[in-house]
Amino acid sequence: MNRTICILAFLFLSLHGFSQKFRLGTSIGISHILWHENQMTLDLGGQLTFQLPTKKYQIFAKLKALGNLYDSPANPSMLLRVDNMTNQSAQVSYRGGQAETGIRWNASSGFSPSIALSSKSMARKLSTNQSAYIEEEKYALHGVNAGLAYKAQWNETSVELNGQIFVPLYQRITLYGELVGVPNSTMTASNSPSYQTDLHLRYKKLGLTLSYEILNFGTPKGPKMQAIKSSQADILSSLITFYF
Repeated sequence: MNRTICILAFLFLSLHGFSQKFRLGTSIGISHILWHENQMTLDLGGQLTFQLPTKKYQIFAKLKALGNLYDSPANPSMLLRVDNMTNQSAQVSYRGGQAETGIRWNASSGFSPSIALSSKSMARKLSTNQSAYIEEEKYALHGVNAGLAYKAQWNETSVELNGQIFVPLYQRITLYGELVGVPNSTMTASNSPSYQTDLHLRYKKLGLTLSYEILNFGTPKGPKMQAIKSSQADILSSLITFYF
């Protein structure tokens, strides 16, 4: 009986110690997207980190999804390929997401670099009240994200400033709509880097992140995609994170 108790106690301590190497955080926030229109979105996110006590680096994975809180009037000049739709009232909605996994050299204070594989997506959907007409442009960007952060730590409070550059290695644009020959999918002719800076404040298990991202979309290839011009989205975000 005593031997069984000892074995169970050993297993519990082992599992407890193993679980302490993992850190989970969940986030909620909003973004203000300045693209073809101004759009407000609701953001949901999560992150998981793993670090061995003897190592100075940690492995991390992050997920983020966003969607518009309400539709906004569309910019008539940005209706993709149909000239006779400019006289109709159109609404636009945005949605997107991001997935990232990589390694960060962790430090209690000072500089810490990171590198990750990252995937970003963004879609812009248009519809009208007068007809069932819908058109949509969707972007998918996959590449490498490199960052450098500086962290200052005081007891249970920390401040971290992080700068990142995202270099896409593979980009695809897909155009949907009855009058554009759908789905019309193409690669991009240029892979422009994107940039992001974050300010992260943390007290105990609660964190606040303020970020600004310049997300560049590549120029499409092929004559059928000339209606979509290369564009840039400026994204202002705030996230509240709870760490378990």
